[in-house]
Amino acid sequence: MRLHAAAALALAATCADAAGITEVTTRTFEAETSKGDPLLLVFYAPWCGHCRRLEPTLHQLAASAGDAYSIAKVDGTAHRVLTQRFGVRGFPSLFYVRSKQQVLLYEGSRGFAELDEWLRRGYTQSPRLSLLKSPFGPIGRAKGWCSAAGLAALDVYEALSEKIGSWAAAAAVVVLGLVLMVLVFVGPLLYLA
Repeated sequence: MRLHAAAALALAATCADAAGITEVTTRTFEAETSKGDPLLLVFYAPWCGHCRRLEPTLHQLAASAGDAYSIAKVDGTAHRVLTQRFGVRGFPSLFYVRSKQQVLLYEGSRGFAELDEWLRRGYTQSPRLSLLKSPFGPIGRAKGWCSAAGLAALDVYEALSEKIGSWAAAAAVVVLGLVLMVLVFVGPLLYLA
């Protein structure tokens, strides 16, 4: 089952790269945003009509961007942790991640010329997200850490359930989670005492 999922992900990534638009998931978010290249991150929903109408514009942008910026999409309905981390309230939502310290929300017209101009030069006039609202700020990082912990717990559960059964695997994950909570929250208090 995992082999089929890995093959499907590799195929999806290849298709996305051929179009010039990368599909970002909760698992690939850190790697994509750590590359250091400016990135237009588009949160969409598969059922959203506005998102479907924006799709040709995104392909035009990807074709004309060169090295100026990259384009990535996040299915906001499937990757809710990222949606919460960015504070997305509606679809499509466009964020320009120039660096982890400079994240900007695009609220202008969704035409090709306007978007391209803003991505190349116009962003300098836009306010960046504050430290508390930024997905890379302390609150955004805490949300990211929690999602990573949840994904790790799911991975452990999947690996254990194949070997020892689902009930025993669930019990093991719960016990591991409790032990980690004690280490994270009680450990520092014991150290300070």
